[in-house]
Amino acid sequence: MTRLRLLVAALQLATTNAVVTGTPTITVGPGDAMTIQGSNIECFVSTTAPRAIVCGIARQKSLLSNSYATTVADKGAAIFIATGSQQTVVREINPAISGAPFKGSPHKPTTYVLAKHEHVILAGTHIACGSLEIDGNSVQTFGCGAYNTSTGTSGYYVAGTYATTISDQYAGVLRAGKNGAQTVVAVEKQP
Repeated sequence: MTRLRLLVAALQLATTNAVVTGTPTITVGPGDAMTIQGSNIECFVSTTAPRAIVCGIARQKSLLSNSYATTVADKGAAIFIATGSQQTVVREINPAISGAPFKGSPHKPTTYVLAKHEHVILAGTHIACGSLEIDGNSVQTFGCGAYNTSTGTSGYYVAGTYATTISDQYAGVLRAGKNGAQTVVAVEKQP
């Protein structure tokens, strides 16, 4: 039950004020990489369509054997085994998302070290992410999901879409509901 509570808390924090003015936010694009300060989470932006953010657990620049990774795009979200077979554990498809995608400027692939509580938007998509601490600041997480840019700064992922969250302890997919409510679809414990 604690793991489930942490998973839901991680996404709730990530969905709150995902793109609010004043929150440290970077815009990433094809080939960019991110490491999350205070964790072993590493994320990469795909260089081919559909544009997606893929996150996994790495130690000494290698994915942890038999760990779980997440991927999220406008089209949906998934958890897969990060090494070996790269078998998909769960895949959920998003409905169409209204509103213009986030804008961004082309740049050379860059590696970012995200500070705790820093946010990310993926240019050319509706994907917004948050690097957040939970459980008394002892667990660093990174959550991503679809954000409707036409609704202003509501602070919530689009109801009916799927979002991901990952930490050194778990990987999960949640379904976003109205006004920030979430339902856990799948959760996997990291080795």
